[in-house]
Amino acid sequence: MALILMSHGNMAIETLKSAELIIGELPETVALGLQKSDGPEDLKAKAETEIKKYYGKEPVYLIVDLLGGTPGNVAVNLTQTYPEMHVISGLNLPMVINYANQKFIGSDIKVEDLMKEAKDGIVDVNAFLSQDSDEDDEEDE
Repeated sequence: MALILMSHGNMAIETLKSAELIIGELPETVALGLQKSDGPEDLKAKAETEIKKYYGKEPVYLIVDLLGGTPGNVAVNLTQTYPEMHVISGLNLPMVINYANQKFIGSDIKVEDLMKEAKDGIVDVNAFLSQDSDEDDEEDE
């Protein structure tokens, strides 16, 4: 399985660095960022170089930061040439860590799990702490 992360600026690059800091090196994973000096064709060429390394040999997952932005549009465009590639929008760190965990245990990637992990990683910490504090108060009574 191969994973390509793609975003505006350095988000994908830094997300990959953060994931590797937490769980170690992620083989067959690359991050690409659309820089101010790049156009869509530049990003598409970089992505295609990476896709061609794996496509047809193993599943390729491409996660973009934002659907409707340039990286997302490039990804959608690439599905015309690479229809078996799986594209997901909403790049975040919990999603990448979940991908790595699934890969490390040797299971097939479950896209539903990636998306659930991404969504579950969004927490209103103040509300969570308040709820936890309320439960502690109830236990004290």
